[in-house]
Amino acid sequence: MSGLSTRIPRALAAVSTAQPARAVVFVALYVAVTWVSFVYPMRDLNITPWNPQSALAVGLLLWRPRAWWLVCLAVASGDALVPAARTPWSALFVSSLMLTAGYAAVAAALTRWARVASAVVTRREIVLFFLIVTAGALLASILRVAGLAAFGEVPPERLLTAIHRGAIGDGVGLLVTLPLLLLLGSRERRASTRAMFGTMEWWLIVGAGVLATVAVFARPADEHFKFFYLLFLPVVWASGRFGVGGAVWSAVIVQITMIAAIHSAAYRSLTVFELQLLMAVLAATGLLLGATVDEREEADRTLRASLRLAAAGDMAAALAHELNQPLTAMSTYAHASQVLVERIAQDEKALALADVTGKLAEEASRAAEVVKRLRNFFRDRATELQPTALQPFLDEAMRAQTARALALNVRLTWSCTAPEATVWLDPVQIGVVVRNLLANALDAAAEPVQGSATSAWVKLEAIQEGADLVVAVTDSARGLHGQEADLVFERRRSGKPGGMGVGLAISRSIIEAHGGRLWAEPGPGGRFLFTLPLGSPAAS
Repeated sequence: MSGLSTRIPRALAAVSTAQPARAVVFVALYVAVTWVSFVYPMRDLNITPWNPQSALAVGLLLWRPRAWWLVCLAVASGDALVPAARTPWSALFVSSLMLTAGYAAVAAALTRWARVASAVVTRREIVLFFLIVTAGALLASILRVAGLAAFGEVPPERLLTAIHRGAIGDGVGLLVTLPLLLLLGSRERRASTRAMFGTMEWWLIVGAGVLATVAVFARPADEHFKFFYLLFLPVVWASGRFGVGGAVWSAVIVQITMIAAIHSAAYRSLTVFELQLLMAVLAATGLLLGATVDEREEADRTLRASLRLAAAGDMAAALAHELNQPLTAMSTYAHASQVLVERIAQDEKALALADVTGKLAEEASRAAEVVKRLRNFFRDRATELQPTALQPFLDEAMRAQTARALALNVRLTWSCTAPEATVWLDPVQIGVVVRNLLANALDAAAEPVQGSATSAWVKLEAIQEGADLVVAVTDSARGLHGQEADLVFERRRSGKPGGMGVGLAISRSIIEAHGGRLWAEPGPGGRFLFTLPLGSPAAS
């Protein structure tokens, strides 16, 4: 689902056939969630109105499609160990296998049509997610009940009721819990979640959700449906204020508080299933509203970025016109000086001078190329992608900042978990981004932090995560807090003397033109991250 995630959380993604310990952890987690959510089962069957464990199964299959056997084992273990388990092992195995087939179909459909790795959430993706999850929950319920019916566990007159209630249980579990797993699997969404949790408004929404649940379920049972609309208020509030992230978390809170209220009172099981059906509508409404808010904010951000880049493009064109001739002349004079020095003398001092003039010529040529490529980027978003070895590229970026770090008394380090990786990028443009982030981090780290006795430092990290390369620049400065992480890209003025306040906006545009994302994480210590796809343009 677009915008909710770029990958499933590591706790699920790490499960593989080659790591039995992690497989055991997944099965134990699945069984534990099955126990916790075992409320109001259908008579003589383990069909409940709330199945968050279905999201765990689909989440694992999204990341590891070949782990279907592990999901089947977890499903069978969960059904066998719940308090009301009376199903024979043969029927249990067959129904678990068929339920797993339904979950696999949901995961395959989400991968094929809902683009779960997309970066920006849209209403179209939310609608596709809702349709796939609804149809998938119904299919999984049909397959499971068919497996039980084949062994005589479900009489013919109860087939439709069992299918209906099983679809509601899995559907609500997927609609509410799967978006949360996808959200937690995205570095960028986790950062925005931390920023959201740091606002007073979010905790007011949480309090409103709890109060709304109490107001609804403290009334007589026959009035719960009449006042259920009160539960929409915190979800709508959170969705309108924080987008999809607010919708996901508020729906989870309402779901948990509602289940707690239901579990503390005596209900008919049919009533619980009907309440969960309303919960599904609430979750879908919140996601659609949140996607609308995210789309609007993304459109506003894109418009602002386009206007600023248009202004920067005009400036770049003017600078290119004014600088090209002096830079060319500088390079020519440097080459001429190098030739003259080599002709006049051949001692060590002359050779050193020739080397210096050669480097001057190289830097002048590099500056001219940077100006030219940035002018082309501003004009038509042109990028010249080429396979680039990661380690030499980062080595060069670090060497360019070493002298500055020493002058500012800042310790500069870097690490790379994939030194042999080759990335398709425009070296000049991405070099501008890395240098800009490192320069900003060095300036921030060099400023004294009140109450801090630690030495200043800046660290560059390159991490391979699935099909993406994640580059992070972290410093020891105060960091960003709350909404500063988003607003830092929109500032019209720079906090540095002589700065124009456009470096981060330009860097974000360059990264997005490469198919990646650039964002800041709130918290102590400044932290900026960007992603780049590792595959070639033809492969993507």
